[in-house]
Amino acid sequence: MLKIIVALGIVLSCCADVRADYLSDRSAALALVQSGKNDEALTMFTNMAGSAASDLQKSDALEQAAGCANRLKQYDRALELAKAIPLQAVSKKCRMTLLCGNGKYSDLIAEFKTEDIDHWPESTRGEAFFSRGTAFFQLKDGLAAEADLKKAPAHSRDAHTPGQAWLMLGDTCRDLLKDDKKALAAYAEGIKMVQGGIGHSYALTALLSAADILRKQGKYDETLELLGKIDLPKWGGYWGVTFRCAYGETLASQGKKAEAIAKFNEALGVKDATAAQKAACEKRIKELQGKTE
Repeated sequence: MLKIIVALGIVLSCCADVRADYLSDRSAALALVQSGKNDEALTMFTNMAGSAASDLQKSDALEQAAGCANRLKQYDRALELAKAIPLQAVSKKCRMTLLCGNGKYSDLIAEFKTEDIDHWPESTRGEAFFSRGTAFFQLKDGLAAEADLKKAPAHSRDAHTPGQAWLMLGDTCRDLLKDDKKALAAYAEGIKMVQGGIGHSYALTALLSAADILRKQGKYDETLELLGKIDLPKWGGYWGVTFRCAYGETLASQGKKAEAIAKFNEALGVKDATAAQKAACEKRIKELQGKTE
């Protein structure tokens, strides 16, 4: 829920009915959140809701309070705070976020399956579509998940939801709808978030998922071209190993065993590779060399 804070702050700063002292109190409370003092922030946000000068202020304060309670593992209290939000679309969106974040997918769909999110205020739609789409995905309702996840990116006001939605839409099309063409199109949108060799994990995962589809289709040149979007020498750790292994698997699929082995050996030498990654690379090298345990 932290990602919602920034978007709401932008909205609040543009509203005439939000007093400067509310914004300063809000900033102070968010500083407590950022420093991990959710209990103190919860008290402050709750007090702010009690003295709010408008429904907008009260809704914002209660939503932030609900987030604090949730991070403190006070799930029932978080839901009660969300239900007390006076702006109904904000209240529903907040409850959907809490239900989704706590794995209550069936409860979310039971309550919000028929909600007409398209007619909610613009600022509430993106997170709501993503939460409900996630629930449909987890419950393996591919068509419903596809419908919601398609809408989430266009209505989102933060930097995270679009990439997450495109990745999950790709997974929905690949795993539930068995439509690789649609999956590749969704992953392509997520891949656009990888800029200059730096990208969020979901954008990088989208790239790897698309590469896996292309490799299985025998489109090796396209697979290598896609992997080439990553400036490989700049990457170490988990992603550095993972991308080098993706290259290795593509080369192996082409029958280029020596080059594939070299790539897996390169992955073994990546700084900060985990023990599990190293073991997997060593196993794959032995397989390519025709050795067995």
